[in-house]
Amino acid sequence: MQLLASLTSPYARRLRILIAELGLDIPVVPTAPMDNPAALLTANPLGKVPALVLGEGTAIVDSPVIAAWLLARSPTQTLMPTTGTAHWHARTTEALTDGILDAAIILRFNTGQGVTSGVWTDRQYAAIDRTLAALPARIGASPYEDICIVIACEYLDLRFAAIDWRTTQPALAALQSRLTDTPALIATRPPQ
Repeated sequence: MQLLASLTSPYARRLRILIAELGLDIPVVPTAPMDNPAALLTANPLGKVPALVLGEGTAIVDSPVIAAWLLARSPTQTLMPTTGTAHWHARTTEALTDGILDAAIILRFNTGQGVTSGVWTDRQYAAIDRTLAALPARIGASPYEDICIVIACEYLDLRFAAIDWRTTQPALAALQSRLTDTPALIATRPPQ
């Protein structure tokens, strides 16, 4: 079993943190998706990381699906509630933070193509701002949700330092400050 992952991917980072926190022995294979490596295209014809290649050669793709699989492999885990309203709350927090990441990645690719303004660009920034404003109410609901929030915020630091979320969302800044020096977050920091 192995996780094909870009070391700068925030989606893969979340999984790398889960692997560490759950004490799982799953090697991470650094993978550059834009190079279209054969192993990645075999595992995920979409050419996207992360992809979890299982022992029998099949693969699980899409970070929320892989996260669910990892958590299910650890029935005594306490990172995320496994049932009820709290479980769906955590999944919703995961989706909201993925939405921030999706919008940021759209902006990054658009900028690389010279698109830095317009309705679509404005929509992405507005989605990020609205979602950041909604996240403080979700802090502390579960460790997994807190991890998801911090990863989204730290990805903004990596790619969009001009988004000053620490000033506009001090509760998120306090959460990030509290978690940033935990071993799993330190070990998974993306290269600069």
